Amino acid sequence: MITNNLSSGANSNVTNLKMLNSAILGYGETYNPANTLITPAALQTAYLLGLGAVNAVDNILPANSNAKNVRSKAFDSMGKLATRAGNAFKSLVADESARVHIRSLIHLIQRGRVNAVKSKATINEAGEDPSTVKENASHKSGYEKQLDNFYRLIQFLASFPAYKPNEAELTVEALSAFHTELTKDNQLVADTQIQLDQSRMNREKVLYQPITGLVHTCNDSKSYIKSVFGANSPEYKQISKLKFGTYKNIM
Repeated sequence: MITNNLSSGANSNVTNLKMLNSAILGYGETYNPANTLITPAALQTAYLLGLGAVNAVDNILPANSNAKNVRSKAFDSMGKLATRAGNAFKSLVADESARVHIRSLIHLIQRGRVNAVKSKATINEAGEDPSTVKENASHKSGYEKQLDNFYRLIQFLASFPAYKPNEAELTVEALSAFHTELTKDNQLVADTQIQLDQSRMNREKVLYQPITGLVHTCNDSKSYIKSVFGANSPEYKQISKLKFGTYKNIM
């Protein structure tokens, strides 16, 4: 059963081509198309390319998802740590204007908290449709703004010699080290997202390119089988229910 997401649609196309190729082998020399793109050898090549393109997406997707989960947890900790540092500053520095500035920086950090992207119920792969891509871009910007504000907070704390808390995790040195780790977490998401986007673009080209793409050639092959054996033939009925198309039209 085909589930309602673009990834399963791509997998379905590749799986159906494997079954089409098996059926074609059974036709023997009767299957002899003039179109070189739908010969048995060409369709087998198309299957291997499609399988590789689909697997490339499936292989990088977990790394991207894991990186996002790690980043989300780390940035949640950042907000709590910033609040604790602000309270420690208040207990150590009497300057009211400085306290106000600290509160404004913490407010910016808290206000900039980014929740995980919620994909549409019918699409499980984040970034597959334009609206989700737009959300990813805005969330990336949100994380970077949080990093900038957290850095500004650390620099402001460091400008006050009196800010020397006994709690190790609240010191300027510890906060700076944590900022470095947050930066790495955010960069890992960016790196894996680029790999994922590139894999998806390649998958789209391999499967859906006009004329030479897997979907187009498979549908041409089905038409050829229908022309050779007839619409009511056992041979055509064997493959007639194999669907090749985009996510929307294979359902």
